[in-house]
Amino acid sequence: MKPLSRRELFRATALVGLGAFAASCAKKVRQITGGKSLAQITSGHTQSVQMNSAGFEILSAKPDRLVFNLIDPSNGNAITTTTATVWIARDQTSAATGPLTANYRTEGLPADKGFYEVQLTIPSDGTWLAIAEVQRAGKSSVDFGATQFQVGPHSTMPRPGDQARSVATPTYSDHRGVNPICTAKPQCSMHAMSLDVALKSGKPTVLILATPQFCQSALCGPETDVVQAVSKGFAGRINFIHVEVYKDNKPTTIQQQLLSPGATQWRLDEEPVIYYIDAAGLIKSRTIGPADTTEVRAAANALLS
Repeated sequence: MKPLSRRELFRATALVGLGAFAASCAKKVRQITGGKSLAQITSGHTQSVQMNSAGFEILSAKPDRLVFNLIDPSNGNAITTTTATVWIARDQTSAATGPLTANYRTEGLPADKGFYEVQLTIPSDGTWLAIAEVQRAGKSSVDFGATQFQVGPHSTMPRPGDQARSVATPTYSDHRGVNPICTAKPQCSMHAMSLDVALKSGKPTVLILATPQFCQSALCGPETDVVQAVSKGFAGRINFIHVEVYKDNKPTTIQQQLLSPGATQWRLDEEPVIYYIDAAGLIKSRTIGPADTTEVRAAANALLS
């Protein structure tokens, strides 16, 4: 699979060719549909909303997550119901897995910048299909959306279980050739310590690699703010480090994708990404793409348990 271009979180993905459905992806995956296929589940319904999966790396045979948004094609507005119901399958006619609950996450994000997230474990690599059912207020009928997503490694970035890469990263006192060291406005508070120093401190570390100014997605920009907001509750217990994606903010740098040394050494090819690293320098978990403060806080707390 060709990796998605950096910062394209919710680009318009090619929808699964279901057309009229009647004519015709921490919790274990469970088969609880009685053997029904996606085509049978959606029989009699049409695809009435656009379901866009994020396209970030999802690994099989271990707990991971699928994130997506739902768009009303009549006006382009995001659908923001509390939950959506999801089923997944390898194709339209195989027995589907579900129903799974996707929660709409928005804590610490602008009201219209939330996202749906479903926790799951996909049994095997390959192309999977997903359908989402949502009941909107004021509507007597349910809406269905569909998408496809890839499962399996398609990046060389560090993964959970790997040792964190000890890299000297920009600080307020030493930019290490990166200017600006933070494109958030105002500059974030997560550059007081270099990552290599943090990894030797005997404390856990939360590392976010992101470029607030140059994110092309509406959702990836707020992630630095989300992590910074959570960091205030862990002062003195967990190190929080932000690493910019690019070495500077010149247009030619962005066009040529000239990464900062830290992003290069962490082999960044999808972002934003948040790494949760224990006191021994082992990556315990990571989040690629959007996360809200609830999710970041929970993962940070797990580092202290």
